[in-house]
Amino acid sequence: MPYKVGVSAGWWKIARDPNLLGLAQKVAGFGATAGCQFIQVDLDTTAEFYEPELQAQMRRAKQKMGMEVGLHGEVGELMALDSAEKRLWEQSHIRLIETVKYSADLGIKFVNIHLSQRPMLSFVEAQQRVVGYQFPVVSFDGRPLTELLIDNKKARENAKKHLDSRLISHTNTWFSEANAISNKKLAELDKRVQEVIDEYKKRGKEVDRADVESHVREQIEKEVDREIRTIEFALDVWTKLSDEEFEKYILNDGEFGAYHIVAAYMKERGDPLWGSLAGSAEPEKIYFQNESKFSAAVAAKYIEGHLFTKNETNKRLLDGMSVVEWLEAKKIYLLLETPEASEGTEGLLRLINPIDAYHLIKKVNSEYVKLCVDFEHMLSNKIDVEKCLGLLPGDAGKYILLFHIGKPIPYFGTAHIPLARGSRSQEILYRWLYEMRKKGFRDGYIIFERGSGRSGGAKSPQEVMEDTVLALRQIVKYLEKDVRPDDLPAEFFGITWENPGVFARQVVTIKDHAWDPLEGVLMVPEEKHTFLSGKAVEKGKGQEWEKRRYR
Repeated sequence: MPYKVGVSAGWWKIARDPNLLGLAQKVAGFGATAGCQFIQVDLDTTAEFYEPELQAQMRRAKQKMGMEVGLHGEVGELMALDSAEKRLWEQSHIRLIETVKYSADLGIKFVNIHLSQRPMLSFVEAQQRVVGYQFPVVSFDGRPLTELLIDNKKARENAKKHLDSRLISHTNTWFSEANAISNKKLAELDKRVQEVIDEYKKRGKEVDRADVESHVREQIEKEVDREIRTIEFALDVWTKLSDEEFEKYILNDGEFGAYHIVAAYMKERGDPLWGSLAGSAEPEKIYFQNESKFSAAVAAKYIEGHLFTKNETNKRLLDGMSVVEWLEAKKIYLLLETPEASEGTEGLLRLINPIDAYHLIKKVNSEYVKLCVDFEHMLSNKIDVEKCLGLLPGDAGKYILLFHIGKPIPYFGTAHIPLARGSRSQEILYRWLYEMRKKGFRDGYIIFERGSGRSGGAKSPQEVMEDTVLALRQIVKYLEKDVRPDDLPAEFFGITWENPGVFARQVVTIKDHAWDPLEGVLMVPEEKHTFLSGKAVEKGKGQEWEKRRYR
């Protein structure tokens, strides 16, 4: 397919716009009046999928208005695919599955989800070490971390550093295992007592058997106590805890420990994600030397886990298929987007760089799992876009299906600003997109994500979008012609006769300001109005003249 230009509808929770109440209304009430045939609807909550008669409403909106629809999934903690916390992993998985399932039912072209929602471990480590027992954690596939210790020496050794033996010692399994060791040793009581008595007899001494038995029993109790206090015993008990025992999901340092165990597991297994993102580094060293790489590698593994896991939710909603299998069966795309930093978290989320995301997409190896690049998000994470795009591998563009476009500025509250034809922003964005076209982005979607307009309070599509759709069409037109950024003609910027409306405005503006350099020099009264409007000014219609002079 060629490039498709589209716009996003926006979130009700942000815009409070009645046009955004419900998925079908987002298509019909906002997207259809924005001047393009593709709309990305932004999902406030997966509860929107349960609106009565939604399928019929969506079908009617798409057919009557000729619209194609993509969907931006939920944003926030409950869609944190990079989290090891059990509560967040399970909720994120349920919501991911709901999103791809119902999006396929509604005939939506793609689902877009942020790669990362959580800050790096160093920003939550201190909290988790204090109250870590409140945050059960899981492996990347949602199962207990103990599953990773089987035949994995590095993971097993690493796990010893994160166990909370105090909590484990209160479990039924701990008491059962401790009793088993005690009983095993007590089974040898008579033998050991007799050995002591025989030793005394060799020396020609007589001893009381009851005294010997009491002494040996005391020794055995001390041996059992020493053994059950070892970290090896705690680890052994942890791996045997039943599903009903809450402590099975507990570490002394919560998510910090979970990430380190998974990292050790990845390193031992030679996981390509570890090799691509963290190189040959040992997990504990790279955590302190380059935490961003450590976090990116393990976060990527957790995202991969969500895509290939088959649990009860998969059975209930996806006919037992994994997310990837469902996408391929229904021919719907899942796009993983470079995430947005909120104020105070700039550059601190776990997986922010499209270079790291590229390696994840390649590892997943599915035609229907691709990347979404948002330049504003990259800037908000303090990424040098020009440099980053240059460092992306030569085939990276093939793994990108969607670009989110807005004025390329990183400041909070000013993102998602409309583009103007002939602006510096339009030229910068063209240069970046052209670089990705050279690396394989030959077709896909280019979407302007709406904000609240330049005024900050706009509601109508015309106020929110302004000239953006036309500016994007100019970008697409010259991308498809393979025109180099340095060779862009004046028509690209909207200042030639080929853009009649814009050209006429430019001509009027030039004429009106032709004498500006001489202002303050001329020895005649300086008037803002032209000669032809003199009579209008005399009749008190100066303001009306200003409003109509471009018509």
